[in-house]
Amino acid sequence: MRTTLDPKLLYHLHIIFESGSLSAAAEMLSVSQPTLSRTASTLEAQVGRQLMVRGRNGVVLTEAGILLAKQGRKIASDLKQADDILNALKSDNPPTIRLGVGPLLAHAAMNDFVTGMMQAGRRASFDVQIGAARQLVSDLLHGHLDIAVMTTPTNMRVEHLRSLHVADDHIGLFAGPKSPFVGRNSPVTRDALASANWMAIDAAFGPTSSHENMLRKLDFPYVVPAIQFNMNIQGLVSALAISDALCFLPARLTRLMTKHTGVEEIPLAIKSEARQTAIWHAADADLNSKLAETIRECRSFLTRRLADAGG
Repeated sequence: MRTTLDPKLLYHLHIIFESGSLSAAAEMLSVSQPTLSRTASTLEAQVGRQLMVRGRNGVVLTEAGILLAKQGRKIASDLKQADDILNALKSDNPPTIRLGVGPLLAHAAMNDFVTGMMQAGRRASFDVQIGAARQLVSDLLHGHLDIAVMTTPTNMRVEHLRSLHVADDHIGLFAGPKSPFVGRNSPVTRDALASANWMAIDAAFGPTSSHENMLRKLDFPYVVPAIQFNMNIQGLVSALAISDALCFLPARLTRLMTKHTGVEEIPLAIKSEARQTAIWHAADADLNSKLAETIRECRSFLTRRLADAGG
């Protein structure tokens, strides 16, 4: 017989995971700690696995517990959206727009966009979520986001979603100011790249453009990165600006972020992978006038901002 899990229990598990203890979670949920303990035990009985380990410093979720807590996070997101809509209806204010954005675009442009909207007094509020393209697409499809701004392959298509093209881009090879490749006009050789220091970043622009795959596509020898960043664009840019390292990054956005730092794009003998910056949304987004207006304003802002980075 198939087991159906109570969404409330998954939501409570998410709160336990976020708070790190049953007592803190109970306070957040306005329930007693024994009640929350029984809730956790009920969920463990349904699943047939231990979901958390209790200790003196709180609770730690098991692998199975973390997987279920992630589902609880989606339920929490839906509840928050419902609360936002309810509060907006009561106060005659527009609901919060859930905006997903890739880490590179957040750092290069979108943080400034939402800040500018606030300072301009626009009647819109934002819930900004940073994530990899694959996660943002999934959240759009499941209704957890209203808009996603991403750098994606130019031929990418997703059923039930639409994309609004903003600017063309490509994956470029960038070098820190201390690199011997800076200032050279001729393409770099395979042997020279093999002895260079490298940095890499996960989930910035999709698995097809990862460090390993880019080296393979360009027929360069594989080199283990000296530093591997995970979604930490600001950390990578800061490290690249004071080093001799090389890194694959979306070219237009990287030029925008590294102005006056000495970081340069290195010419490649082989054409690199094409990319586009685009605004993604559900197919029926035009039916929501406030959302459609925000998409237009976002595109206009990005077009101006990315024009500063050149072609």
